[in-house]
Amino acid sequence: MALTCEASVFVKIPCYFTGKLVLDTDRERIRQKMAPFLMEELGYRISDFQVDREILIEIDRQKVLCLADLVVHIDGRFLMVIRGGPGSVVTRESGTIAVARLLEPDYIIPWAVQASLIEAALLDVRGKRAVAYGWDAIPSRSKLLEMTSDWPPPQLPEKRMPVERQILYSYDTHG
Repeated sequence: MALTCEASVFVKIPCYFTGKLVLDTDRERIRQKMAPFLMEELGYRISDFQVDREILIEIDRQKVLCLADLVVHIDGRFLMVIRGGPGSVVTRESGTIAVARLLEPDYIIPWAVQASLIEAALLDVRGKRAVAYGWDAIPSRSKLLEMTSDWPPPQLPEKRMPVERQILYSYDTHG
């Protein structure tokens, strides 16, 4: 006799951006905490965001699907990548910079944010460094447009692509 159980051990929560139920993970909790802050405090619009942009990385026949949790897309331009993860944001900065450098084939996305539930780092992707810390360092929509007025940003040199892929692979498989 087969037993069936309709209850799920996996808790789901509504996504602010899509309205769909999503698994309640650390990453998702961060995204859902950021959503009202980005809209209500910083002036972004839901239409400014793409959710879960994918990058497939393959190294030594090992494939890993890496995600950009949120990508800010305004007026046909990708301006900022946002990724969340538990723990210290400093330890995840390089992986987030690699996402912003690999996501678009024609240019690097110039800004990125690595966030946890309690802290955030604003990352200059061109300079490959953090420029400010704290949730208050995340630029408003109008400030981001000002910060990206010098368009387009450079394209990632072909010789850097394998290096950035290796960085992202390492961060997303070994944390």
